[in-house]
Amino acid sequence: MMDNKYKKAMNAVCDKQFSLTGEEMLEKAKNSPAERNITMNGTTKKHIIGKFIGAAAACLVISGTAASAMGYGPLGDSFRRFFGKDEVTAEIIDEGHFCEIGQELTQDIFTVKLDSVTGDTTSPKLLFDVTVNDAQLAAENDRLQLFAYILDEDTYLNNIDNYMMWDAYGEKDPDTDNLYHVCMDGASAFMVNEQEVIAAVKNIKFRKDTSNNRFNYDVDMEYRFIVPNEALKDASLEFYDGITLSRSGVDYDLFYGEYGAYDSLFKFTYDYLGTELAHGETDYDRLMDKFDADFHSFAETFVLTVDGVEYEPKELGYSYCDTEGEALTRALAAHG
Repeated sequence: MMDNKYKKAMNAVCDKQFSLTGEEMLEKAKNSPAERNITMNGTTKKHIIGKFIGAAAACLVISGTAASAMGYGPLGDSFRRFFGKDEVTAEIIDEGHFCEIGQELTQDIFTVKLDSVTGDTTSPKLLFDVTVNDAQLAAENDRLQLFAYILDEDTYLNNIDNYMMWDAYGEKDPDTDNLYHVCMDGASAFMVNEQEVIAAVKNIKFRKDTSNNRFNYDVDMEYRFIVPNEALKDASLEFYDGITLSRSGVDYDLFYGEYGAYDSLFKFTYDYLGTELAHGETDYDRLMDKFDADFHSFAETFVLTVDGVEYEPKELGYSYCDTEGEALTRALAAHG
């Protein structure tokens, strides 16, 4: 079974980029200022996250590209109080990138409020307040886990089986025994277009529950909202031509880079089946494991340098084959 974090990551990468036309992507790239001096070299690093798009592309994501020294206003202080070391999000809030939603629903022993939205255009964040109206359940658990779909209406009603829920842990408020604060990643594919979004909370999970012995509580709470453009910090998007990196007879052509506050994404086109490594094999499924090993070995040498600070890739991803080439049509249209 595919790991939840990889499925969510691929949804965010693929849907966000390929739901746009080539013209829209190019226009967005032109309008996104490059805010930092960013370079990439081949210094050996470990712990990669490689996200692959089709048999003709590969993606590389590197975390931690937005560290900067700033003061924290009241919202930033509040955020840090509940969410610890997430200084990137606190910084973004202090810069004014947030939108108050303020929608509250109650079901059974839970009152869940979608408080606000923040983050950047590649990694939106949703802030929930969860009140647990069961004194013993709240007393036994310092945190809970919230699960929700983040989709547009058409996808939610007609295509939900192709998506997995996002999840996040909520930390207990230090002053209110039954109140938890949750910062959940959102789906950029559905949150950057100023169109209505549905956040559907479906499950609340606890580690201890001695009185009810349930641990998982199914709920059905739907929040509908529109995220204005100014609520999310812009990422810097760049299209490249003529940048080729080679490994074991495979040429990886870098054609796209996305520099966000949380992660940086790089996309490559390549031809693996047409190289000597394939030994004439034309069935990608037979070579998938070999290709993954080759690309992971190559990609782990990458390091991203931002303002003189090096950031290394962090986790291994997965791959799939797009035999028709449809996944890259729009992105390549923007590039060409």
